[in-house]
Amino acid sequence: MNQSRQIEGPSASAARPPRRVYITALVALALILASLAALPRPAQAAAGFPDVSASHPYRLQIEVLSQLRVIGGFSNGDFRPDSPVTRQQFAKMVVLALRIPVSESDVSPFGDVLRTGPETLFPDNYIAAVLRESITTGTKADTPGSAPLFSPGAPVSLAQVVTMMTRASGRSLVQPPPSYRSVWGNFNASHGPTARVAQYNGLLRYFPAAGLSPWKQATRAEVAALLYNLMGTDIAGLNGLFLGQSSDLVAYFRDLGKTSEKFTIPLADLAKLYVKYGRRFGIRADMAWAQMIHETGFGEYGGDVKPEQNNMAGIGATGGVPGNSFATAELGVIAQYAHLAWYIYPDHLDDEYCRQSGDPAVPGDPRHFVIDGKVHKGNVRTVYDLSSKWAVGSEYGAAIQGVAAGIHSYVGW
Repeated sequence: MNQSRQIEGPSASAARPPRRVYITALVALALILASLAALPRPAQAAAGFPDVSASHPYRLQIEVLSQLRVIGGFSNGDFRPDSPVTRQQFAKMVVLALRIPVSESDVSPFGDVLRTGPETLFPDNYIAAVLRESITTGTKADTPGSAPLFSPGAPVSLAQVVTMMTRASGRSLVQPPPSYRSVWGNFNASHGPTARVAQYNGLLRYFPAAGLSPWKQATRAEVAALLYNLMGTDIAGLNGLFLGQSSDLVAYFRDLGKTSEKFTIPLADLAKLYVKYGRRFGIRADMAWAQMIHETGFGEYGGDVKPEQNNMAGIGATGGVPGNSFATAELGVIAQYAHLAWYIYPDHLDDEYCRQSGDPAVPGDPRHFVIDGKVHKGNVRTVYDLSSKWAVGSEYGAAIQGVAAGIHSYVGW
């Protein structure tokens, strides 16, 4: 049985709205719903940056990386999406994006990098970490025998960003066939082949590389977009771009001999919904699909939740309690992503679907509780962090990761 017990807060009692004995249950419910509706939308991420509009092509990527504290704004509240990124700034960003360990024990050998004390890891320790991980080799020394240089304050070019993020990939990238041609061509002996590999593996997906010079100075918005793609290679990460296709999700399911006859819509249509809403919420479709497979037992169900509930993530299901029901499979997928966003984003995702919805016909999260005046969140960054938070048990995340590993074999992992 793959249905898991849902955990919605520090304890079962903490997750439930407080009861008022001096009013009826109906009035209490009305007051709670009214108070939730009156809560102001938090000024978060891209919505909190006055210079990043809702129509900005990289709004979601900026919001996701801001939420995860990979990239931040300035003291006046602006993001400055068109400002250039320096090499030392990018070093910190890539370390944070892929959760690369860094500490004071990482000592920078570069002669032009400012050494800081234990009060901060920036810039020297972050730069030392990217050197340790072979993400960078630095720049040439001034004179033979002198300390190597990093050029920390120099703007980083798109070519350098793509090369460093390719080296930083959380998995081994697939070499393209000889006939494959990248949009930038063989523009440079060092960076050209690396950019070709990056593009073939999807790291330049939804990025207009063909219209940009590889030597262009990378902007903060462009770096956010590229690092967002890179996060799709993080073995255990939940955020970023799924680098495969919906057909890969279906192929994994089908090749294991699973029928999926109990879902309320065809499997191919369900997979497309996971890819569609994964992109909207900045949560990887491969990981959400793996969670669905784990929760439903490859669509066989057999636990408390029934197929007609369209509840593919066991939301609200506990021992003997079937949990929430959704009018359509699409609403069930939206609810799963909205619920994941509740756990993943520290300040919560700025999306209209990330709210409480008691109506099964309304998109959103049906169990979006406010506890002690604060939106509950689990501070989840990896699939393993879902254990004992989303569901009871220390092995919940490992079980999902086991399914995800199978999916990844279909997209070149």
